[in-house]
Amino acid sequence: MTKPRYGIWAPVGGNFGPLNTPEEPVDASYERTRSLILEAERLGYATTLVAQHIANPRSLELEQLETWTACAALAEATERIEIIAAIKPLLFHPAVLAKMALGIDAISNGRFAINLISAWFKPEMERTNIPFPPHDERYRYSGEWLQVVKSLWSGERVNFQGEYFKIEDLSFPPTSIAQPHPPIYLGGASDLAQIFSCGTGRYLLH
Repeated sequence: MTKPRYGIWAPVGGNFGPLNTPEEPVDASYERTRSLILEAERLGYATTLVAQHIANPRSLELEQLETWTACAALAEATERIEIIAAIKPLLFHPAVLAKMALGIDAISNGRFAINLISAWFKPEMERTNIPFPPHDERYRYSGEWLQVVKSLWSGERVNFQGEYFKIEDLSFPPTSIAQPHPPIYLGGASDLAQIFSCGTGRYLLH
């Protein structure tokens, strides 16, 4: 039987308590996130998930810590805990993201993973004028995006022609410390999300 692993959400959107206890300040600072993740590591937690939003989904007036810069810093600050960065493919070209992920994989010595989210918070896309395709198309986009990322993580020279992306003669040596590549977590409640994540709703791609 597989031993359970326990994780903690990084408070990148601030703590939830102040919504009901106004005397407690909302704090989405990196300092607070770092402190809590270091404490979680000390207590033996196996992993932390760093959610991704460019605007706080509860209110535009609330703070929101940027995910990928925070993950790079947490990779340096910690020693054992797995760091999972949520990623919305609509926000990052796959080649740019693949290179960023390889950097954090190196900083963390192979403790880095991504959580693929095909976007759901439409307002942050509308306010930045980033295209927000219909639900099923977002999954097609994510599938092609992930194919490009994994190909670049392989360390091989990549040539790719798809519906959304074209990659010409590109490679990112060296390969990741995590083998065969950084873990990829997928999850979703819709029928297409279940299919995309191999029918489990939460699947670690190999």
